[in-house]
Amino acid sequence: MRAAWGALEKAENRAVGDGRQRKRRTGGLVGAALAIVIVGAAVYLGRAWPFTQANLIRELERATSSTVQIAGFHRTLFPRPGCIAEGVTFVWGDDSKHQTVLTVEKFTVEGNLTRLLSRHVALIRATGAHAVFSPLGTGPGWRPTESEVVVDELITDGALLEFSRHNPERPRVQFVVHEFVGHHLAAHDPMRFELQVRNPEPPGEIKASGTFGPWKMDRVSETPVAGSYSFRDADLGVFGGIHGILSSDGRFQGTLESIEVEGATATPGFSVRGSSHKLGLRSNFRAQVDATNGDVTLDKVCAQLAGTTVVTRGRVAGRANQDGKTAALDLGVQSGRIQDLLLMFVSEKQAPLKGVISLQAKTVVPPSKKPFLQKVEMTGDFGIDSALFTKEKTQEKLNKLSAAARGEGEDADDPESVLSDLRGHVIVRDGVATFSDLSFRVPGAWARLRGTFDLTSEKVDLRGMLFMDAKLPQATSGIKSFLLKAIDPFLKKNRRGGAKFPVSITGTYQHPSYKADPV
Repeated sequence: MRAAWGALEKAENRAVGDGRQRKRRTGGLVGAALAIVIVGAAVYLGRAWPFTQANLIRELERATSSTVQIAGFHRTLFPRPGCIAEGVTFVWGDDSKHQTVLTVEKFTVEGNLTRLLSRHVALIRATGAHAVFSPLGTGPGWRPTESEVVVDELITDGALLEFSRHNPERPRVQFVVHEFVGHHLAAHDPMRFELQVRNPEPPGEIKASGTFGPWKMDRVSETPVAGSYSFRDADLGVFGGIHGILSSDGRFQGTLESIEVEGATATPGFSVRGSSHKLGLRSNFRAQVDATNGDVTLDKVCAQLAGTTVVTRGRVAGRANQDGKTAALDLGVQSGRIQDLLLMFVSEKQAPLKGVISLQAKTVVPPSKKPFLQKVEMTGDFGIDSALFTKEKTQEKLNKLSAAARGEGEDADDPESVLSDLRGHVIVRDGVATFSDLSFRVPGAWARLRGTFDLTSEKVDLRGMLFMDAKLPQATSGIKSFLLKAIDPFLKKNRRGGAKFPVSITGTYQHPSYKADPV
């Protein structure tokens, strides 16, 4: 019996040993297979790994149509597979004098393990980007190219964009891009974006968000764009001659060559140099922007200055081989208040004149460093009705003139005389307003003048003729009236109608000098 149990135990032990050996052989085969897979994957990834310096240069050149150089490069595995390139340079154009050059201090690319070999990039971050563009109209042509790589997110922070001028002695125009974030960059899909940038002129902060693309490969200017913007703390003092902090909000939609923009602006403390008045200036506008060259067409701008509305249409556009933009505008005022406009140019508490004004004018503002009042050019016609002078002495002189013109004498009991039918043609150039066909009426008289008014020094020089209903003896008093009555039959200028004689207004706006010579 013992022998039988012993034989059975030996057979069982032998079976257990054979099972263990089979498990060891199976485990060895699995380990060997895994090792082969890992080695094979390593070999494959080594050959097909997308984040190599050569692959990065090739994809960047394809996507930007530029020549790319990299100073330093290394791969990364954690927390995401990718690479970091340092000292990256993009160059557009073969002519060294008219090239566009972009340098990036640090260029980071991060992939995604689940899409490692699907030409899909999770993040691209460009830090310390600096671009220098040649003068407008001289840069190299550029066309986008289709890329099979999809970028989930593109981030640029601390970028500086500089645009050279046609005059090399003038400093470049600088845009400081605080941050740009683009989402889903793909050749056939629109990109969502957020942008924060410092605008150079007028200096202020712009925030914008919206969609861009997809690229129109055959005609870049037809690439669509849409979104909204805000513009804050824009200092108008940079233009010289005017002051105020502007803010604006609006929306935009269209293509790069024709972006329709609708918005509103507010400048609560608007003023002109030399004036002590800060006025509230608001506007609503509709415009078209050509993003390919920065030109703006103003379809309609309704600006509200106190109680007066100024309607503007025109263009702000560049000219060949000229730095900056020239504004060519048509201005119109219907039933406005002359006091609202005059307050921009005077230092007194009140405007010198009150009344209802209508104005049609063409204005040109070239891109000059001169103060605003020195560079603005204007040609226009205006009319003012029911005008009254706010200075008592000036109005008293007008009342006496009106009474004398009617032959009622200076001591006549006359109510306030209203200055009416004030009409004129004006040309403003080099800070001087030149008036022609300037005429006005008061009860009993009318005048026709021409001359100049210096907008900076406020010097006045107006000369012309005054025509009265009354004859000279009726228009004067005292011994002068007695003598004029005696010689009146011999005065040729009094034989037809009333008196007429030369008049002049000289001096300054603050201290004018009136002169009339009836004999």
